[in-house]
Amino acid sequence: MLARYLRAEEPALFPISPWDELPDLELPAPRLREGLGRAHLPVSTREPLAQAFFDQGLRLLHLGWRSESRRAFAEAARRDPELAMAWWGLALTRGAGARCATARAEAIHRALALSEGVTDAEQRYIVAATFLADKGPANGRHGFVREMEGLIDRFPEDAEARLLLAGFLADGYEPDGRPGPGQPYAQALVRELLRTHPHHEGVHHAWVQLMEESARPGEAVESARRLRLLVPQVGTALLSAGRLLLRTGHTHDARETLETAVAVEDAWLQQEGIPGAGASVAGQALRLLVQACADEGRYGEAQGWARRLRARVEDVTPRLGQSLVFAAGALSGLHLRFGFWRAAAELRVELPEGSRPAEQVLLRGMETYARGLRALEMGKLTEAERTCEALDALSLSLAEERKGDGRLLCPRDVARVVELAGCELRGALESRQGDPARAEATLIRAMRLERRLRGAGPTPFSRQARETLARARIRAGRADKAIDLAESLVKERPGSGHAWLLLSEVHVARGARDAAARALASCLECWRGADAHLSEIQRARLFRLERVELGGGEAANASC
Repeated sequence: MLARYLRAEEPALFPISPWDELPDLELPAPRLREGLGRAHLPVSTREPLAQAFFDQGLRLLHLGWRSESRRAFAEAARRDPELAMAWWGLALTRGAGARCATARAEAIHRALALSEGVTDAEQRYIVAATFLADKGPANGRHGFVREMEGLIDRFPEDAEARLLLAGFLADGYEPDGRPGPGQPYAQALVRELLRTHPHHEGVHHAWVQLMEESARPGEAVESARRLRLLVPQVGTALLSAGRLLLRTGHTHDARETLETAVAVEDAWLQQEGIPGAGASVAGQALRLLVQACADEGRYGEAQGWARRLRARVEDVTPRLGQSLVFAAGALSGLHLRFGFWRAAAELRVELPEGSRPAEQVLLRGMETYARGLRALEMGKLTEAERTCEALDALSLSLAEERKGDGRLLCPRDVARVVELAGCELRGALESRQGDPARAEATLIRAMRLERRLRGAGPTPFSRQARETLARARIRAGRADKAIDLAESLVKERPGSGHAWLLLSEVHVARGARDAAARALASCLECWRGADAHLSEIQRARLFRLERVELGGGEAANASC
């Protein structure tokens, strides 16, 4: 979607896309590819191959494959040097941030210079894009939207225009769940396109991305499954589909889709002779595979994916600290999820010489946080207090660092993630110290910090503050105040056995054994293929036997 090209996203494992630094017309020639969908926009050219490569660029633009889309538009421009719309596409497929502003402006001005004599629709497309190139996505927003609305009003059957406008307006959601200013408008446009163009790959991809963070992600499950059939060779689309399937609790389907995404991108890299550092999809998909396996209690399998991720990073980017930290974070987070504090704290990662302060602080923050959890588990509260202070100091150490440039970790974002970890750990410590009021206040602050994190920042490595607060409330005898927190976690991650286990524990603490039995049955259903030796799995089964099934016949029957 267009918004993802023009705005900063979560920093990638491999932050530099293939050929980012090459001028447009020096990009290597792509091949015409099958299985990319059917999007088509007639443009003013007499060269059939120029039209074919333009359509390929348009399809990949809709599907989020920026580097290949840009390459297709460049080939269209080479096939027909007078094709204005090829330069329009090149302007839109430049990355986010100031570093691409000059290239975007040059491309759209070339399109304007070539636009005399093209169709009215093409001129409107080009004029709309000039607002983004000349003023930037934020300042040019109003002009772009108004020009695109004029185009849609003049050519109401042009599905590509409506889809591009929806993609630009995709503003996501605020921390409190409210949609961004353009989100409802974008959803209305795509909802109508689903009705009129049910076989358009870009429409289904847009719907998946629009609904993923909403309160109703289940509405896009069918689109996620359709993408697997419509564009089985596009890793970016498979990544989006896998992420939504994971979000909606279809964990097995999500794992299959994400595994396919990794295989598809690896095959593309080999075909094109591109270094592994170009694997933007595989890096994200492997991290999601670790998460999916953790949700299903497959610790051993998750370890395999995390180690594969780290090996890939060490092979292709030995000097890139950001990639090493993110890969280490996947394995460390897995250890923490299953309570292996020592393994997480003793994870050994050697950052390359010259690593940036943000990379060093993020790695040290992970290690320090894990040591603090280990100290809590062993009852060493004084040591846990010291780790809280160390996390606070790490966060403050980035106060004077400059902001990142869009491809690198932003120090401000890292500081917030480390601050959150320190706050969550301190709240858990205060609960363990028998100070429920202070723990409550600290963990509520941690929840607020979570809501302030930018989507373009690194993923938090600490436990969710809601989970810790729910357990603190159970410890303090206030389980009735924990139920909303546990239910919200289940709603966000319905395929996670960990979330269902927490919910069942809250219900038991409240004396609601029937509800506890149902929640525990859902937990064990998520973990039907889990590693039997893990302490959390054993705890769930013992919990079912001792706390639920022995609590009464009705509860026992409900849990079977």
